[in-house]
Amino acid sequence: MANNNKKVIKFHKTSQFNIGVIIFLIILVYMLYNIFQYFTTERVAVYEVSQGTIAQNNTFTGVALREEKIYNTESPGYISYYNKDATKVGVNSYVYSVDENGNFYQEMLAKNNGRLFSGKGAYHNLEKTAQEYVLNYSDDNFYQVYSFKYDMEAELMEAISANALSGMDESSTKNLHAFRAPEPGIVVYNTDGLENTTLDNFTDDIFDKSAHVKNNLITREQVSAGEPAFKLITSEIWNLLIPIDDKLAADLAEETSVKVEFKKDNSTAWGSCKILNRNGASYLALTFQSAGLRFATERYLEVELLLSDTSGLKIPNTALTEKNFFLLPKDYLTKGGEDNSNGIMCRYEDEDGEFVTKFIAVAVAQEKGNSYYIAAEELLGEEIVLKPDSNETYTLNKQEPLQGVYNINRGYAVFRRVEVLFQNEEYSIVGTGTKYGISLYDHIALDASRITENEIIQK
Repeated sequence: MANNNKKVIKFHKTSQFNIGVIIFLIILVYMLYNIFQYFTTERVAVYEVSQGTIAQNNTFTGVALREEKIYNTESPGYISYYNKDATKVGVNSYVYSVDENGNFYQEMLAKNNGRLFSGKGAYHNLEKTAQEYVLNYSDDNFYQVYSFKYDMEAELMEAISANALSGMDESSTKNLHAFRAPEPGIVVYNTDGLENTTLDNFTDDIFDKSAHVKNNLITREQVSAGEPAFKLITSEIWNLLIPIDDKLAADLAEETSVKVEFKKDNSTAWGSCKILNRNGASYLALTFQSAGLRFATERYLEVELLLSDTSGLKIPNTALTEKNFFLLPKDYLTKGGEDNSNGIMCRYEDEDGEFVTKFIAVAVAQEKGNSYYIAAEELLGEEIVLKPDSNETYTLNKQEPLQGVYNINRGYAVFRRVEVLFQNEEYSIVGTGTKYGISLYDHIALDASRITENEIIQK
């Protein structure tokens, strides 16, 4: 039997190149890198620019200035008034009387069988005043009780004034002195020391309420000769003086009239306005030709200026920053480049000492008088700028800051200018259509202090 010598030949197994594994490893490394970057890179908060409005708080307390005259008593005695406070009176109308011994009304009662007056309808106004008090009474306004008391006294005196006085004989009235209004006006029964204050002579202390407390004249029973008897407002045209800040003064500088709401009764009125400057402070002077009677007894009035709320693009104040721009005389700006854009021709000295010119495209952010605010990444300062069609040159070295935000629409921070129209503690309203500015729905950095211009942004 033949031997079958079988020779086994062992082949080496060749390795197969697996492209799938390589791709998987690359993707894994990429993912790990991005995860690392995500957790180690500081994130930039993004704010989307929106259309918005900021309501302005325009409530102020102003001082009412009027044409006022104080009339003093001529005789001592018991004083009585014949009109309600803040009532129109005509010339020669009875305003008040002074009874030297206080016996006049007792004498009248004796002559009229115990009645002050007997004419038909004589009590009508008294009944009306009482009825109004009852209908409008409120526990929250206890001062109405005193107003009612004074109103009833005035109605009573008014009801018996002219006829009663004319009906008494000389012996009955020898101790009673009645006084009439020397001119028409609005009679007021209080003084505060500001009666002679005008828009021309006022000082800042007139806004101190504690220094100008009302002296109520109608609460007195007896007076001495020479004391204030009443005050007469001789014109219904009056002024309201309001202290304001410089920003509001600038906003109202071009206005001729302003609508206000009086907080006392929520009524509104238009007043012609002008801005006054006194000792470095700004004041709004409003002139009214109505409502003089309604507020005749008030010196300090709380009002709201009904100005339009400022609207525009609303951005947070934290997004605001500043950037320095070079100032370039307008005559040095030219056009050039493939797209005929704005730019400047700069002169440089090359390595061989030769002078060469180069066109640099610039962004024009704003005008200021005869200059432009310009910016370009290539500009470092001290460039020699050539004036078109001239041998004149200008050294680019003067800079001024402009306010703006960082636009991050393209993934990196780009400065864009804004013009702030109004600002409160949290937000600013900026104008739309600002050159080199932002637009609605742009993405800007929420906190400009945490990034720099041209920085790549990780959202």
